[in-house]
Amino acid sequence: MNPALAAAARGERVLVDGDTLVREAAAEGMLGLLARAVTNPHRELQMKGAAVEAHGAFMTAELTRISAAFEKADIPLLAFKGPVLSQQLYGHPGLRSFSDLDVIVSPRDADVSDALLRTLGYRDTIGGAERKTNRRFAGEEHFTNDENGVLVDFHTLFSNQQFPVRLSFDDVWRRRTTVLGVPAFGDADLVVLTCSHAAKHLWHKLEYMAQIAALARKEIDWNEVDRIAFEARTVRQVGLSFLLAREILGIAAPESRCIEAARPYADAARSLVGKAHDATGRDHFLLLDRRRDAIRSIALSVFVPTHEDWQSPLPWLYRPLRLLMERGRLVRSR
Repeated sequence: MNPALAAAARGERVLVDGDTLVREAAAEGMLGLLARAVTNPHRELQMKGAAVEAHGAFMTAELTRISAAFEKADIPLLAFKGPVLSQQLYGHPGLRSFSDLDVIVSPRDADVSDALLRTLGYRDTIGGAERKTNRRFAGEEHFTNDENGVLVDFHTLFSNQQFPVRLSFDDVWRRRTTVLGVPAFGDADLVVLTCSHAAKHLWHKLEYMAQIAALARKEIDWNEVDRIAFEARTVRQVGLSFLLAREILGIAAPESRCIEAARPYADAARSLVGKAHDATGRDHFLLLDRRRDAIRSIALSVFVPTHEDWQSPLPWLYRPLRLLMERGRLVRSR
């Protein structure tokens, strides 16, 4: 890892010594943070950093419009990731690279929320049975606005059921705060859900570690974090995120029962970092707190159709058959 990028991930000032670092920063999701961290002018980085900030400002304005419509309709909506996470962690909405807006409502408000998004100019990108399956198992739907080009990842669950986070929307709403003028996760929920998301994606970009480093610098009630993490069954995901960030970036980890509980799994987790973009298969036995959840996750991954499977007329049958055929080809190629 480039020492300058690691320093930027820790929130330190750095020198940029060439275009190679800028390219590495882009690959690691670190352009905005590096542009803020540099002490010497660098034209390419300044231009790319300005583009990230401009995108953040544009998306913040659209998020504000969506949030205002939901508030007027008296539908509780929380915004997360995107510009909100950038503001909560880094103090500015334009320091993270992201492609869509993420919002979540209670499952009971899913239908009325869908209808409201359509009045705001959005359309869902898939329909029919695939859409219903996504809502049930992934807890999300994808909407696009053809006029302004904005994509919205519309959630009714905090995570895919294959990587469960057992939190109640009503509880998270009760603990909410306001960021950029819109409702967002309170600090303790922010820690739990940010760490869980990073673990789900196997910490494959340095910016995930930058997120954990920023969380470690915040004044947070870590006893409340522990309580919520144990309730949500994300103890290992939280603890391993801080242990790995301490090892990779050299940050000081907070005092947390999650960290102590995760220590026995740290060596195994180290081998997962960056190996892929998503946790799959046996990874779940390490990252999920309960063995039964890992078994259920693997079963869901075998039988629940993906978008590719829905191109078949019998997606629920095609999914396990396709996996079986792919496994057979892999075995024969060895």
